[in-house]
Amino acid sequence: MPNKSLADIQQAMQQLQENFLRKLETHADILRGINKQLQNEDISSLNELINLSHQLAGSCGTFQLADAGYLARQLEVVAIQLQQSASVDTRLIHLVSDAISHFTDEVDLRLLKNNSVASMSEIGSPYQQKQLIWLALEDQILCTELMAQLSAFGYQVVSFDSFGAVQIALLKSVPGLLFCSAELKGESLLLQNQLLQYVSEQQCKLMIFSIEDFFELRVAAVRINAAGFFVSPLDVPSILHRISKLFDDSYITDKKVAILDDDLLLAEHYSWVLKSAGIDVLLVKEPEQIISELQNFSPDLLLLDMHMPGYSGSDISGVIRQYDSLSSLHITFLSAEHDIKQQLQAMSFGADDFITKPISNENLITSVRLTLARNKEIKSLIERDSLTGLIKHSAIKEAVARQYDLFKRSTDQFCVAMLDLDHFKNINDSYGHAMGDVVISTIATLLKKRLRRSDRAGRYGGEEFLIVLPNCKLQHAEEALNTILRAFREIHFSAGKSQFSCTFSAGVVSSELEYADAEDMIKAADEALYQAKKLGRDQIFSN
Repeated sequence: MPNKSLADIQQAMQQLQENFLRKLETHADILRGINKQLQNEDISSLNELINLSHQLAGSCGTFQLADAGYLARQLEVVAIQLQQSASVDTRLIHLVSDAISHFTDEVDLRLLKNNSVASMSEIGSPYQQKQLIWLALEDQILCTELMAQLSAFGYQVVSFDSFGAVQIALLKSVPGLLFCSAELKGESLLLQNQLLQYVSEQQCKLMIFSIEDFFELRVAAVRINAAGFFVSPLDVPSILHRISKLFDDSYITDKKVAILDDDLLLAEHYSWVLKSAGIDVLLVKEPEQIISELQNFSPDLLLLDMHMPGYSGSDISGVIRQYDSLSSLHITFLSAEHDIKQQLQAMSFGADDFITKPISNENLITSVRLTLARNKEIKSLIERDSLTGLIKHSAIKEAVARQYDLFKRSTDQFCVAMLDLDHFKNINDSYGHAMGDVVISTIATLLKKRLRRSDRAGRYGGEEFLIVLPNCKLQHAEEALNTILRAFREIHFSAGKSQFSCTFSAGVVSSELEYADAEDMIKAADEALYQAKKLGRDQIFSN
């Protein structure tokens, strides 16, 4: 589905709101009919009343009708009491009848006001990835070095010489990260209340650099939601890694959500709210089709209604857990159910979390983002190399195999590259294995930053890396790797009083040469790497 503009999302939200009000009017007429039956002590439609009031209790609040949602909840409670009574209780019938009247009166009032447009401030700003970093550092030598090395990683960097200059700039634009000194020109960051308020309101990440290191200052950094606290002397490769990870965590790539809810208007509303936050969404409309749709879409999270006609959320989650391919899918129940025992019982069938309806748009986005981030972290611990964050040996080989199979079906060219750090043994011997780990971590971070989202890089072993570049011609692969090599040369590593830089060699091959299989391509890339080493290292060799 093509990306939607802010205007598209607002128009869709307004249309959904209007559709919901029309549907609400129909529901109110149904309730009036049930009320007439109750006045004749006819309780044959009681189940329909309970189901409808339960659904309305969850959906009204979502569509900015909090009062109607509260009245629907009250209606559901007294209707259940009537259902559970041993005999037809006239007093309870009157209570249910009054509750219906209160609800329908509120609906009539709302329809009369017709204030139905959801503001964009309620559904959140459109998803934007900010790669802009602002520096406000006392040490100008450090600032210059950081600017050069961050630029090598592809970030746009702007420096400021005072907190006041940063505050003025924040009125016009917002960076992804503000990295600043705890003290700048005799002023303390902790006393810049308006600046810190701007940073918080604009959801700008904040990292602090301090000459001093004491517990109270670190606590103060936590209280202003700083994403990092660093002390002198600053380890530049370490901060580069932390900044890269910060951006990775902020802008999740695993962001596919499926929704199954029998209230299609409510499901569409959730869908547009999440799309406004840059999340890919699949609406599943038929419970019987959920397995095939989940397998095709491969979501990272399923939002599942707990009460649906025909099947409960527990039924659906139980069936999903029967499939090995879906066993790790995170399932969150969506329901207006407030009974904790009912929630826990439902979760025993394979769900992982529970969201109570109604939920505000902002809270829905926050809840989903936190879940996606947590899932990504767990997935990373299982599938990725702990030092580099790249996928492991077997996984990157499997990525090459999958791309090769796709190539055989579609003939779309792709490239495979083998990369190896130059003279890495000398680095370990001269500066220690800990510094060697820093170098390995840095090249991995650079690969993640400079490669396309569709590319895959993995740690093949030691200081060797394997890269897959889909839909890529040999010339473009060479250009990409040379760009990364130039950036890597510019990065300086500090070991005590010594500084050094590194290079790498790489061999790259293209599928256009029609290799026998994926293993053959990997072997050819390794041979090309050998040629790059033989020709003097610090270069890219292609076949």
